[in-house]
Amino acid sequence: MLLEAANDCVKSRSGGPYFLKELRVSTMTREKRLRRVAILCCHFLLNLAFYKSGYRNGRPIFKDRLKDPFWVAANNNFLDTCVLEWCKLFGDKRGKQYWGRHGIITDPVAFHDALLCAIGLTSNEFEDYIKGMQSYRDKFVAHLDLEETMEIPKLRIARKSVSFLYDYMLANENEGDYFNDARPKAVYFYREHRLQSRGIYVHLYGSGYAS
Repeated sequence: MLLEAANDCVKSRSGGPYFLKELRVSTMTREKRLRRVAILCCHFLLNLAFYKSGYRNGRPIFKDRLKDPFWVAANNNFLDTCVLEWCKLFGDKRGKQYWGRHGIITDPVAFHDALLCAIGLTSNEFEDYIKGMQSYRDKFVAHLDLEETMEIPKLRIARKSVSFLYDYMLANENEGDYFNDARPKAVYFYREHRLQSRGIYVHLYGSGYAS
């Protein structure tokens, strides 16, 4: 599976507990680069599905933070991971998995225009959205600055942009059949994990969760 390929470490036993060893990649081929971008898309969608399942009708299902600290922390971590992964794809122009990096999208202008159309924003509006995601990442995830009010980013645009990038790569950047083990559409991957996480919450909270 594509998502399983995200584990760039191997486990080995050396007279004690397992240790993680980094796999060394000698050459970053186009296939490896594209697959890593797709893996980040999957990581984002998986964590978004898990995060969204922690809410019903726009409200968190965790009624008592003192009784449910594990699930509250897990849900918050799903959100933070979404922001981190999204910024790697769209917010960090120097990053190795940034969509505009050479060797990922063969026609960046066409992609960018189609992306804006898909998410329903102008170029300036999308830049403002990127800055908002970066602000949350920099001030509350990567660091803890002095701001007293946390502006949690809206993730609808993030989901649309990641889904578009994933689907675009499979449709337009797959000349070497690089994604033969991937879900054919981002929405299928998202829905699969949304159903999985909802099932867990139904098990924990009973039929009232689904109401």
